[in-house]
Amino acid sequence: MPLQVALLLIVALASAALGWVAGRWSTRVRCARPGAETSLRDPLTGLPNRAALLEVLGRQLALADRLQHPVTVMVVELDGWSTIVHESGADGGAQVIQTVAQRLLARVRAHDVLGRWSDGRFLLVLPGSDVGSALVLAQDLRESLSQQALRVHDRALEVTISIGLHGRAPSERERLQDHVADLAVGAERALEASVPDGPNRIGIEP
Repeated sequence: MPLQVALLLIVALASAALGWVAGRWSTRVRCARPGAETSLRDPLTGLPNRAALLEVLGRQLALADRLQHPVTVMVVELDGWSTIVHESGADGGAQVIQTVAQRLLARVRAHDVLGRWSDGRFLLVLPGSDVGSALVLAQDLRESLSQQALRVHDRALEVTISIGLHGRAPSERERLQDHVADLAVGAERALEASVPDGPNRIGIEP
C-alpha cells in the first residue's frame, strides 16, 4: 500500500474515532441537563426548590442594585400543616400543597418567582415591589385561599395561610446582593413573630 494512501486511511480512522467520542460526549451532556434541571425543582409541585430560590433571589438582588429597584420576599405558610397531614394522610397533604401552589401561581405576576421553601411553606420573590405593594398582594392571597375550600379525598377542607414579609431597597451604603439570606430570614422572622396573632395572619419585618 502506498505511503500516501496509508496516511489518508489513518487520518480518516482518527477523524471517525474523534467524531464518535464527540457524539458520545454530546449525548451525555444532553442527558445530564434534564437531571440538573430536575435537581432545582420541587418534585411535588414542579416549582423551584429552596436552592433554586436562593439563586433566583441572588440574581434579582444584583439586578435591583443596577436598576435601583426594591425587592420584597414573602414566606407563605399553610396554617396547621402538621394537622392537615395527620388528618388527610401523606396523599391528602400532597394534594393540598399542589392545589395551593396552583392557586398562588394564578394570583402572582408573570415576573414574580414562587417556589417551595419547605414542607408547608412557599417563598415568593417580588422584584420591583416595596413592602407596601407586597402587602396588597399578601392580603389578596390570604383572602383568596380562605374563601374557597379545597377538595381532599372527596371532602371539603378549609385551608388558610399566614404570610411573613420583608423588603429592602438599594442604598449607597450597601449592596442588596450581599443580603440574599437576610431577606429570606427576615420574612421568616416576620412570620414567626406574628404567631400570637393566630392563623390567617400577615407579619411584616421592617
